[in-house]
Amino acid sequence: MKLLLVDGHYYLYRSFHAIQGLANAQGHPTNALYGLTKAVKRMIQDLQPDRMLLVLDGGVPQERMDLVPEYKAQRPSMPDDLARQVDQVPELMEALGIPMAQWIGEEADDVIASYAKAHHQGETIIASNDKDLMQLVNPQVRIYQPQKEGFDLLGEQEVEAKWGVPAHLIGDLLALTGDSADNIPGIPGVGPKTAAKWIKTHGSLTQLLEQAPTHPDEKIKKAFQEHGVQVQKNRTMVRLRALAPLPIPIPKLIVEPRYDKQIPLFQAHNFKTFLKEAQAAWKSNQPSVQGELF
Repeated sequence: MKLLLVDGHYYLYRSFHAIQGLANAQGHPTNALYGLTKAVKRMIQDLQPDRMLLVLDGGVPQERMDLVPEYKAQRPSMPDDLARQVDQVPELMEALGIPMAQWIGEEADDVIASYAKAHHQGETIIASNDKDLMQLVNPQVRIYQPQKEGFDLLGEQEVEAKWGVPAHLIGDLLALTGDSADNIPGIPGVGPKTAAKWIKTHGSLTQLLEQAPTHPDEKIKKAFQEHGVQVQKNRTMVRLRALAPLPIPIPKLIVEPRYDKQIPLFQAHNFKTFLKEAQAAWKSNQPSVQGELF
């Protein structure tokens, strides 16, 4: 069974900034909703999943805020024009027939990780470009990335080629480099290449931390004397949490399009191409007169 997990906010933000000047008849922006609709329809066509879930951020868990109060503090507020569209995503997903989860007080990454770790009866595909989610890649989990033509599925080999360490050690790498997007400081002067070299040389961050106090390389020794505590905090921060119970059981994550709901919704949003597709699909799914008689 193939499970597709979609990072909803990633596609909403990407669409909001990539598509300009799209609005409905009332002048309300619809660019993020349009881009999300286009993206998920393409995913379904590309991947033909047996089960699917779109996940939205529900906030930041308190334990991360307690550990690093400045976590994500530098990020600007969501633009109002985008926030209004995010509020309409549940209605859109209902029409598309795609199950959706938003766990209040939890980040989408953790919810996605929880489903990926709980799915043991087939392949899991994660649709996102979030580097934190690369940690999840293994023989049963891959990352979907659409291209101008076709798409890529990043597995263990592709992730290691990109990051310089195996997928399960990406959390170790991020603990060393930090993450400016999340306001997590790393060791000054240590970028991805240096971090990958240190990890591969020593085997893991745990072993590196154990050896640091007596390390023959003065640069490494000094780096951990000054920033070792921060690095250990970082490792906890970037570790994806396994949540339970799952908001929706995996067997219930069935895609069931509601063309009767898509038609008025796409009319209201002025999504002409999607409207034609929904009308055609609705018509083809109606019983024929002969079928009604017999």
